[in-house]
Amino acid sequence: MTTLPPEPEPTPAPPPSSCQRVIAAYDRIAEVDRPDIWITLRPVEDALVDAKAVDERVRTGADLPLAGTLAAVVDVIDVLDVAGLPSAGEDVCRVGATSVSRLTAAGTVVIGKTNCDRFGGDLEHTHSPYGGVSAALNTACVSGSASSGAAVAVALGLVDLAVGTDTAGAGRVPASLNGIVGLKPTLGLVPKTGAAPCAGISLFARSLTLGQRALGLMTGPDGIDPLVRDWPPDVRLSAGDRPRVAIPGSDILTDLTLRSRSAFLGAVSALRASGALVEPVEISALLSVGELIHDDGFTADRQRVAEAGMIALRMLSEYDALVLPTVADHPEVAEALSDPDGVSRRLERFTAFVNLLDLAAVTVPASPSDLGPYGVSVVVRPFDDQVAIDLAAVLTDEQADFPYPAPGADLVVFGAHLRGQPLNGRLVAAGARFTGLVQTDEGYRMVLLPTDPPQPGVVPVPAAGERTMLSGERWRLSPAALGAFAATLPAPFVLGRIRLENGETPLAVLCDQAATANATELTKYQCWRAYLRFVSTAGPRDLGRPA
Repeated sequence: MTTLPPEPEPTPAPPPSSCQRVIAAYDRIAEVDRPDIWITLRPVEDALVDAKAVDERVRTGADLPLAGTLAAVVDVIDVLDVAGLPSAGEDVCRVGATSVSRLTAAGTVVIGKTNCDRFGGDLEHTHSPYGGVSAALNTACVSGSASSGAAVAVALGLVDLAVGTDTAGAGRVPASLNGIVGLKPTLGLVPKTGAAPCAGISLFARSLTLGQRALGLMTGPDGIDPLVRDWPPDVRLSAGDRPRVAIPGSDILTDLTLRSRSAFLGAVSALRASGALVEPVEISALLSVGELIHDDGFTADRQRVAEAGMIALRMLSEYDALVLPTVADHPEVAEALSDPDGVSRRLERFTAFVNLLDLAAVTVPASPSDLGPYGVSVVVRPFDDQVAIDLAAVLTDEQADFPYPAPGADLVVFGAHLRGQPLNGRLVAAGARFTGLVQTDEGYRMVLLPTDPPQPGVVPVPAAGERTMLSGERWRLSPAALGAFAATLPAPFVLGRIRLENGETPLAVLCDQAATANATELTKYQCWRAYLRFVSTAGPRDLGRPA
């Protein structure tokens, strides 16, 4: 009987071009019929001109990481050199926003400016001079904040990204109430050039992975904003496998509606299931400092803000993150119209303190679809943004393949520093990030060293010696963490360049050649774990003795 060859795998369809995305977006805009979202929507012809330029650059080989994505921008941020979009007005510096120009340089096409309160004071967003914006999925409810026009545009699938601002929660409250991702980075990482006065720039995204990629492109000094900050040399690049997470005590959670409490506790359960160590803490001091924002808390009440800041940092020094409900409930528009100040204060209860205390936060959806949109926020120390993203990724079931902070160096390890091995905790404590398995080229050997705990020594060898490809793990560390790791590396281990099978030459934990003279040869096993498996199946023995 003749066996037929298997059917070939179907070729995946190419992603939509920028032009196709623009056409589909304007069809969707007409379908949803929500003119309250936009202050200025570009003519489709103007957007297609930009889209065609992106498609042509992609065709000629340009590296545009955001090609095929569309964005909206809140009206208090200037967008220059984009046809069809007016200036944000006299109250905004007439300089194009760095945050937006970096997105368009990466291939994003901006299609419009969205409705917002002029200076971000209208947190429930029912009193904009252009009319209120209701929630994406329930028009009887508020959309959430001064930047909510941008958030609703993402939630309804009109754009992939939207640039907003965040002072008391404008980048997180609407993300929660409209079921999307909201990123509020550490203050100063993204330049505020071209934006009206605000605490910082925020970003809405349809997914955490896309938001992280876009935020990375927006980050960094622009030579204009004097308040831009650089990453510290010891920045943490990972939350680790067993992060310690603080949550509010039960007394705080009783203030939530049943739906909100159910969604929040579901998120906490997901974090526990992922390996996080979750503990309730007292957060009333943090919530009370948020109320100072109504007293111009950035310039007045400095003593109380400083005291609360010390409390926050002391608490967070014992934990990797604080996970909070973003809002207690979802108010209706009618209630917001009758009591705007009360609704606004209620919405910002869990968000207003974050910028006052120089913290970072990520908000992600955390409720089943039958409960309606609801998000939780992961709050972290300044510059621990990637820790927040890692924990948020547990809730969105996404996996980023790169850390948000740009600085970092790769390190390849082969023995006791591997995941699950005795010394791996040193990498985790340094905020190192596991980035994948690697294999060397055929130029190395591995021997057993009489160390405590037992470890392999890896050395390059000439072509005449016993040599093979060895398996290891690649980790990424901040510059300071790598320096500290190197300083505490005991003899006979040294850091040196190693050649991988793909030609890359990262740093690796190697061994001094002299220490291998009388050592047991392990090269045939090709990796430390394979040797450990052999020992475990061969019977009890001292790992330091020949196998």
